[in-house]
Amino acid sequence: MIRHTVLLSLDGAGEEAISTVIEELRALPALIPEITRYSVERDLGLQAGTAHVVIVGDFASADDYRTYSAHPEHVRVIDDHIRPHMTGLLRAQVELP
Repeated sequence: MIRHTVLLSLDGAGEEAISTVIEELRALPALIPEITRYSVERDLGLQAGTAHVVIVGDFASADDYRTYSAHPEHVRVIDDHIRPHMTGLLRAQVELP
């Protein structure tokens, strides 16, 4: 299993932009069957300097992850809702036992 984890920081576009990003990302599992499990959560803001949104996605294989990554709906969410407000991005893909 492949686990994809993203920490996403957004500019001062406000709560509406963050809520829209979360809503759009949460819609992806219904559109991309290769997603095994998907969680999109807002950071609690308990410490300064943290990311705004955390995404954790599980995929049965690296090929399924690649399909998700290149899927037109995923790309649309990035281009239309994330990239215009993104100030920071950390991501990693790991293989789980």
